[in-house]
This record gives sequence, C-alpha cells and structure tokens, in this order.
Amino acid sequence: MDEGDWFPQGHDGGWYPEDADVGNIQEYYDGYEGEDYYMPEDAEWYPEDMDPYEMQQYMKEMYGEDYLEAADSGGGLSHMDLQELWSLCIIPTLQQGFTMICPLLLLCLTFRLLEGASAWTRHLMSTGLGLLALYLVFPDNWYFIVTFAITGHLLLHLMQGSRWRGVAASVMALIFLLTCELFIVEATEWHKIRGAQMILAMKIISLGFDLDSGVIQATPSVLEYSGYCCFLGTSAFGPWISYNDYLQVLKSRNLSLQWFVRGFKTTLQCLTCLTISTCLAYWVIRHDINKWVTAYRDALSFRFSHYFISYLSEMTCVASGVGVMEKGTTREGEGTDQEEDEEEEDVKWDLRVARPYYIELPRSLVEVVTNWNRPMHHWLKTYVFKTAKPLGAFPAIILTYAASSILHGLNFQLAAVLLSLGFYSYIEHVLRQRLADIFSACILAKRCKPDCGHRNQPNWAGCVRLQLRRDFWKQDWGSLISVEDAKTCVCVGLTNLCFCLLAMFHLAYLGVMFDSSSEVEEEGYTMSHTLQKWAQLDYASHWVAVGSFVFYKLI
Repeated sequence: MDEGDWFPQGHDGGWYPEDADVGNIQEYYDGYEGEDYYMPEDAEWYPEDMDPYEMQQYMKEMYGEDYLEAADSGGGLSHMDLQELWSLCIIPTLQQGFTMICPLLLLCLTFRLLEGASAWTRHLMSTGLGLLALYLVFPDNWYFIVTFAITGHLLLHLMQGSRWRGVAASVMALIFLLTCELFIVEATEWHKIRGAQMILAMKIISLGFDLDSGVIQATPSVLEYSGYCCFLGTSAFGPWISYNDYLQVLKSRNLSLQWFVRGFKTTLQCLTCLTISTCLAYWVIRHDINKWVTAYRDALSFRFSHYFISYLSEMTCVASGVGVMEKGTTREGEGTDQEEDEEEEDVKWDLRVARPYYIELPRSLVEVVTNWNRPMHHWLKTYVFKTAKPLGAFPAIILTYAASSILHGLNFQLAAVLLSLGFYSYIEHVLRQRLADIFSACILAKRCKPDCGHRNQPNWAGCVRLQLRRDFWKQDWGSLISVEDAKTCVCVGLTNLCFCLLAMFHLAYLGVMFDSSSEVEEEGYTMSHTLQKWAQLDYASHWVAVGSFVFYKLI
C-alpha cells in the first residue's frame, strides 16, 4: 500500500510500529493529525461492532491475505494477549475450519446412512457424492480430476488380459500429470488440486499392479471403478486406500458409539492442529529470538498444517465407514478370517494417516518417514520399493523418494526436500547399523524387537520399577536392576536421544522453506526460494549429513 493510505506521513509502512503492541496502536497515532491519519480520533483501532469473521475480512482488506504473517513480522502475534489472539486469530481460524469440514461431514454421513443398500446403489452414491465433494473443494478445477479418472479406466479396460497394466498405468499417470502441469493448467490452479490428483494417480497405479498380481481377479466395472476413484472419503484430501479396502466399506455395518467417538475425537484433533499451525506456533515462539528458533517455528507450523490435513482425511474416511478392522486382522489385510455375524466388541476403528508423536519426537528420520503419511508409505513400499529392491537397497530407496517427488509434481522444493530426506535416512540407517554392530546395542534406526540378540539391550522395565519405588535411596539397587543394566539404560538412552535431537535439527532445516508468508506459496516454491532459505542456515544440515557419512566410512 502507498504511504499515506493507511499510515501517517513519515511512517515506514510496516504493519504497525515494532515498539508498539496491539493494544497501544491508538496511542501511537494520537500525536498525528490531518487527513493522512487513517482512523478518526474517537475511533478504536478496529470497529467495535465487528464479529470475528468480519474482523478477519477487515484485516485482509487492510493488510492482504497474509495479514497474520505481516503482523508476526513485527512481533504482532507474540505481543497479543489471550483475548486478542482468541478474537483475531483462533475464532476466524476455527470458523474457516468448520466451513470446510461441515459440508464434507454431511456428505459422508449421508453415505454412511445407506447401510444395507445394494452394492450397486452404494457404488452409485459413492460416485455422485464424491463428485459433489470435489466440486465443493475444487469448484474451478474438479473436471481435471474427473478427466484423469476416465483416462485411467479407458487404459485398464483396453489392456485387459495384459500383465503390464501397472507399468502402463504408471506411464499414463506420469504423462497426464506432467502435461497438465506444464501446458494446460495454470500454476496457481494446479497447486490447489495437486494433492487430489496424486491420490487418484496412486489409486489407478495400485489397481493396475493388483490386477497384474492377481490380488484383484477381474477389472472393475465402470460403476465399481468410478465409486472407488471418486469415493468421497478420500477423493479430496486422501488418504490412499486400496480397491479391496473400498470394497470393505460396502459391507453393512451398524452405526456404533465407538464409531461416533472416533469421529468426534478425530475432528477435535483436526481443529487443534489447524489452530496450532495458524495461531499458537507464532504466538508462543517469537520471530526475533534466533534464526534456528525461527526455522523450527516455521517448520513446526508446516508440520501441524500437515497434521490438520491428515486428521481431516481420517475424519472423512471414518465418517464414510473406512478404517474398520476385525479382530486378528492387520492393515495390510493379513490375519484370520472372521464371520460376518461377529460381535461388535470384536470390531475396532483403526485408521492412522499420520502419527505426530513419532514425528515431533522421532527416534530417527526413518520413523519420521514411515509415520508422516502411513497409507502413502505403504503404497510406496508395496508398489515402488519392493519392485526396485533387486537393484539394491540404496537405489531402491532413492527411486522410492524419486517416485514420491514425481507424484507431488514438478516442484524443486519438494523434490529437494524428499531427496535430501532419502539421503539423510540412508546415512542414518547405515551409521546406526554400524554402531549397533560395534557396540552390540539397541541403537538402530528402528526399534529393536525383544529378541534382537544385542548384548546391550536396556532393561527399561527394571529402570522404571526402580524409579517408582518410594524408598528409592534406601534400597539395594541390585535387587531390582544390576549396575550394568543401569549403565546400559543410560548409555543407550542418551545415544538414541542424540539421534532424536539430530532428527529434529534436520526437520527444522528441511521444513524452513514451507513458510506460509512466502509470495510464491500459491504457485509452488521455486529453486531460488529453497536455496535462499537453506543459505540463511548455512546449509548446516547438509554439512552434518556429509560429516555423518564420512564418519560412517571411517569406522
């Protein structure tokens, strides 16, 4: 905005003075008079009769879409008191969240109430309601997703009887996505539907490979295929589910209290993560403490925005009937067969897209990768890693991350982050494997099993029992845990803690460029933006990774 539009002559045009908090803005301007003063003398710093939603629109008109980030650049969010944070950030954020969630929930509940209807009816309703969900979320671009689905069905139908349907579907998906991104759809519009297109590509490719392997015996009909691809529980925000998982949804299941509680809990988690990402992260952590603290805050905000989408996808899936598991059944579909008249207590709702605890306090980067998006991890492991494993562990890992990068689109930032994460994970894996072999200790990237065979296996149960005793200082420790066990617990625990802190350091570095205040966010982040962000942190994470690899080679 031009000087004088909203600010007095001589002001630098910032959101508000850096030495002023939100409550004293009016006092700051009391000394200015004349027509350039942007508010009358008897006015509050914003209109009193505005509700939180109107206030949000008012702030956007004054300072643009990124008014919260503009405020934070001057310390605004961290200087707000709880009442101001509640009215200016939390309430508008929750209103926007409910605006997105409520229509999807109504559609999912409508589909859920069709329990007992014929399979044909449920396929048809899945298609219709899924298309409606796509239109509500992507009103200007939904037809690109539908075109992709139609193209996939034509390919699978034309290649009936072939053993290369999975490969053909992969090539078709790659060509379609790259053509749309490079030549047909504008960058800002493609960025909006990229996630939905990725989920659809995963469905078509997995369907092709499952037909080749015999997991699915016959090519689905048009109605079955459209019901799967447009299934409203996953069409807009994911996650990926297999065709057999979709067929499980069609089985009649009575509404239960357990289902309702799980859906309500997931909705609360969804809104909580949205609030943390948008408001609380910037309110608790100031921007001017240290560049690494700021990097951690920006990465934290990005991660919680991912958890918001993950819980949102969990919510739509559970509300639609996805995620039910019977006693003795695993997520991959292995386990004992159950009778259809099984008791209700033998059924549980178990669907996890992301597990934030294992990401915020990770044992290793491998744990971060596996828990970031569990359905996608299963897809990549099943259809990419296992296919490429004969080439060797390292090439298979790199090809897996490359496939993930391509599915996310031609975005240098995502490709750089994913490939860096692939190298980091491999280096950490081989380094900890070498250290575990040298010291025969449970310090692998993945948690050891009870029968791992390591000599230095911590007796955590004994350590806990020892700490919980009231007469801790008077007891003979040897009666509860030996001195060697205590030393093992300390040494192994400290080693794993160091690798945990190292993983958190890498996550702050890799996630720093996903800042919502960037002007290029709507089009996707560029190479210059990514390198600039990493240069501000002196490429420290990459140097640490190189040092770790050199250390691994030396030992």
